[in-house]
Amino acid sequence: MEKNNPEQEQKVYNQKIRKKENQMDDLANEKRKIESVLSELEADLHRGFRQLSELNEEQARYGNTQNLWELRKNEEQSHIIQQKLQESNEQIALAYKKETKVLDDERETLYKKRSEISWD
Repeated sequence: MEKNNPEQEQKVYNQKIRKKENQMDDLANEKRKIESVLSELEADLHRGFRQLSELNEEQARYGNTQNLWELRKNEEQSHIIQQKLQESNEQIALAYKKETKVLDDERETLYKKRSEISWD
């Protein structure tokens, strides 16, 4: 099997490195998009629960005690959902951090192999 000349080998490694860097960029962009969607969801849920709470409080002022119970129930649900969203954010951040580390390690390996190319 014919061996590539050093310049060709270096070119191949440069392409592989660029591919890894592009994957890392894509991963970072994907993470930002997911974080943005989750943030919007959290804001929408918070707004919805706040509106529901205001309606229940208004009803309670008019003597509807059932709405006080609903108010407490909604507050508990809001708290649980916020915890789940926070857990999801943490899991997503951890998964992206792990995948970024894998890609970064692969890229560093390619850099190392490229630097080992003999120019004789």
